[in-house]
Amino acid sequence: MKTTIGILAMVLLVTLGLNTNAQNPKKNSCINGISNLTDEQKASITELETSFQKQMAEYRTERQSTTDLEAKQAIREKMLNTRDAHRKDINGLLNADQQKEYAAWQSARQARGNNGSAVGQSGKKGKGQGKGNGQGRSGNGSGTCRANS
Repeated sequence: MKTTIGILAMVLLVTLGLNTNAQNPKKNSCINGISNLTDEQKASITELETSFQKQMAEYRTERQSTTDLEAKQAIREKMLNTRDAHRKDINGLLNADQQKEYAAWQSARQARGNNGSAVGQSGKKGKGQGKGNGQGRSGNGSGTCRANS
């Protein structure tokens, strides 16, 4: 009986957690970084973002399905051009003050992406700073991996 209650409690907690995330699917949307957007602007931006994300997902799938480096580079160029066009489209929907906020939002996102660490879904930072001479394939080695140095 206690096991059943425990399982039901876990299912309930997972379900509530999923609903919380489902209520805010646009957490990383620029809509959250720009003030005084009209409902029309929000709707247009949401539509543009949905279309953009769909196109980028197709490009990522296409890029991952090939081993040809030239093809990968060509797809990357398409992705960058699509991103630039998307940003230009959003900028066209905004007034001058909103454009400044959008530029600042983009800069902040880029700075977060370029600082050498990433924040995962759990909110913890991953830095990948293991050091030392591990045993490797040969089994010979005497180093240690210091995670927090």
